[in-house]
Amino acid sequence: MDKIYIDATATANTLHHTGIQRVVRSLILYGAVRMEEWIPVIWSGEGFRAPTRGERRRLIDVFSRGLHRKRGISRFLDRWEKKWEIDFLHEPEGTLLLIPEIPSGDRLRFLDDLAATGARQMEMAAVCHDLLSWSSPQWTPDSRREGFTDYLRFLGLVERVICPSQATASEWQRFQREEGVAGAEPEVLPWPPGGGRSHPARQERPLEILCVGTLEARKNHAALLEAAELLWTEGVEFSLTLVGRRRAKNENEIPDRIAELRSKGRSVDWLGQVSDAELEELYAKAAFTVFPSLAEGYGLPVAESLVRGRPCVCSGEGAVGEIAAGGGCRTVRVEDPGQLSAGIRDLLTEPELRERLAREGLARSWPTWDEWMSQLAAEEPDASEGTA
Repeated sequence: MDKIYIDATATANTLHHTGIQRVVRSLILYGAVRMEEWIPVIWSGEGFRAPTRGERRRLIDVFSRGLHRKRGISRFLDRWEKKWEIDFLHEPEGTLLLIPEIPSGDRLRFLDDLAATGARQMEMAAVCHDLLSWSSPQWTPDSRREGFTDYLRFLGLVERVICPSQATASEWQRFQREEGVAGAEPEVLPWPPGGGRSHPARQERPLEILCVGTLEARKNHAALLEAAELLWTEGVEFSLTLVGRRRAKNENEIPDRIAELRSKGRSVDWLGQVSDAELEELYAKAAFTVFPSLAEGYGLPVAESLVRGRPCVCSGEGAVGEIAAGGGCRTVRVEDPGQLSAGIRDLLTEPELRERLAREGLARSWPTWDEWMSQLAAEEPDASEGTA
């Protein structure tokens, strides 16, 4: 590809830095040094334009100043300071529009019309992060389910559908069969876990456990806290730190439960959203992590834990199970607090097991962003790429 546009509309207008926003910002960061014509674009209400100064700052300010200097990202984004509207219909062959977010409303209708027209020469690719709003609506708020099937039907119109796991690719194909939607064969391109640092695991007691994930029902924090309480009641000593914002401001079940546990003297804390630098410090302090999620499109916190030499207690099913199968994880039935507590107990009480799983995680090969970009820019993409 000679030129790649990336739709960064929602990410450029939020300070949240989890899930999709984390992926989009990484794409901006690594794409900036990958190719000259890697252009972030923003929905204006009528079409797409270059990001404003404030939007450019929100795309990159989460990264350290050192990364800015090393990659020249501020200078790169400032090239697009002039406001201009983009006419995608007249973009030539060799141009790609990447949609890594979940568009809705007028933006989705515009992209839908663009994808359906036979007048364009530009290729379109979209990332299908997961289909949980369709396949598991019980875990999805009404506001997020609304219009989601329309978005999935839009995916059937683009030339390339990129999924982060084979589980998500299989769900996309199931949607196609059940809803009668044609479209591209999915390409499986797992998300790179980034440039985390490996630290020697601390052995001081009590051991520290880290859980990274947005507070929402499917992330299953309630079962984690129940499992932790079972262990504390037995007299097992450890501290537990949860990191992640609340999905909804009025979602108080987990913060209230943490407050209740703290009132009993339990060593548990919820830090909300933290910076990348703060997250690295938490990984450095942790003996291992727990990721109790019931369903994921990929499960990036598991990979980020393993690449830093931190074993993870997690599910052995679905997309997370794909990651766990490569080594470094203690898999359990995460929906069962008893099994979850047993897995956590094993890692707390068996240092040899922790060390073995840490070695397994560190020995694994993981995709890099450079490799991910190479697959994206390939003229003939390989749909058979698998999970590390």
